[in-house]
Parts: sequence; C-alpha cells; structure tokens
Amino acid sequence: MDNNLIEELKEFLKNMKLSSYAIASYISLLPTNILTAKEISKRSSVPGGRIYEVLEDLKEKGLIRIQESRPKKYIAIPPNLAFHNLISHLTEENQRKITSLINIAKKLESDLYKSDLMKRSETSRVFWSTALGYISIESLYINSIKELEEELLINVSLNPNSVKRLPFLKRIIKEMSTVLDRGVNIKYLCSFDPDQEISPEQNELNNIKLFNEFISKFEDFFNISPKKNGLEIKYTFKRIPTFYDIFDKERVILKLQNPLNPSDIFACLNVLDPKLALELRKKFLNLWIFSAFE
Repeated sequence: MDNNLIEELKEFLKNMKLSSYAIASYISLLPTNILTAKEISKRSSVPGGRIYEVLEDLKEKGLIRIQESRPKKYIAIPPNLAFHNLISHLTEENQRKITSLINIAKKLESDLYKSDLMKRSETSRVFWSTALGYISIESLYINSIKELEEELLINVSLNPNSVKRLPFLKRIIKEMSTVLDRGVNIKYLCSFDPDQEISPEQNELNNIKLFNEFISKFEDFFNISPKKNGLEIKYTFKRIPTFYDIFDKERVILKLQNPLNPSDIFACLNVLDPKLALELRKKFLNLWIFSAFE
C-alpha cells in the first residue's frame, strides 16, 4: 500500500477520534481483509491484552464485522461504507454530548438566575426564556430572526381575525424581508380552526377563501410576494395541536394561543435545543410536503 496514502488514512482516522491502536488494527486488516485477533495483534503491534477491546471498538464504530468461527475472524468493511459508518457514529456521539451539555447549561442558567450570583438587570437567557405580552414577543422574534443564517419554519393558525391583525406584524415581517434578501429560506405553513357548525366540504371552501384573502393582504401590507426568492407559503387542512417556529434547526419558539382570542399569541417559550428542533422539523416537513400551495 502506498506510504503517502497510508499516512493520509491515518490522519483521517485520527481526526475521526480513533485511537492509535484502533488505526493500526484497521490498517493491518486492509491488505488481506480477514484475520484472527492474534494475527491482527501481530501485524499491528497492538498488545494481545488490548486487541479484543480495540476490535470491539472498531466493530461498534462500523469499520469491521466479526465472522463467528473458531477462532473468530475479523473482516474489514469496505472503506466507502466504513467511512460512512464512522462519520454517522461520530455525529450521533457528538449530538448526544451536545444534548447533554445543553441540558446541563439550561439547569445552570436557571439556577444562576435564581441565585444571589446574578444581581443584574438583564433578563434574556440563551438556552431558554419566556416572552409574555405583545411587546416582549415581538422583541423575541425580531432578535431571533436577525440571527438567522439558513432557515426559518413557521406554522400559524388562520381565522377571520388573522387578516385584521396583520398590521401588528409589520416590524417582524420587515425583518423577515431583510433576511430573505441575504439568502435565508422561510417556509410559512398555515392551518385552520375548524367550524363545527358547517360541513367539512364548506369548511374547506371557506378556509381556501380565507387563505387567499390572507395572501392578498400579506402582499398589500408588506409588499412581499409568496413567490419572493426564499419565501414559500402553504396551507394544510390538518390540525396542528401545538404551534412552533424553528430557527436554523437549533432554536424552537413554542407558541401558546390566547384561549379567549385564538388570533393572539398569549406567551412564547424560547428553547435552544438542536435535538428538539430536528424532531419538530421532521414533523413540520412531513406536513409541508403534503400541503397545498397558494
């Protein structure tokens, strides 16, 4: 095997957090593809007392498989698949660590704000915070939108009062327009509150009419077309039990509707949690795929 190629391979595996013993064992397998543990130990110079632990680690990370013979033999998985397995393993491991660190940070942040150590006037928090009332919610959204780099997913409930309340979104939509101009993609998914007093068929007709009115007023108020680069607006007839918006696959804003006036958002919970964001993003995109365009 070419020496330069071996060095490149070693460097790659080192960057993927493999130990020197694991790297030596995997490389020793490549020329023949199948060896016993004793043979791998001899070729790689990994001590016999450590070889089984090293081979188990390689198996867990998807670089080798075991042939259940007597003695057991170890087979190198082809590099293209092995590298894919290794990257997937490292990604999952990092995600677990990130999730664990975020959970610890959330608790520490909460404890610090309650403690005597935090005698300051600032109330904003990085990992979670709440916004209550229109001014606080508007500020939360404007600041969150300003920080966007890639994507914003929004879901809202439409009813006849939604159109009347569009002017109150002026500052938020203006910020959305700014980030659209710098390449951020925004998906805006509308659902509807069902009217129990009319038939499902009439409900659908009324909701389509409402959506079209919403789009028309949206364009009039903000001079932004749903066909603007990066902006898509759709509607779905499926109910969304909890409304949420997802910022760059990392931050989620959960929205609590006002029970006395569903057109209003009573409060928001702002959570930095990539795992939650990715899970909710999957649900959002499943709804999005089967939703209708304007």
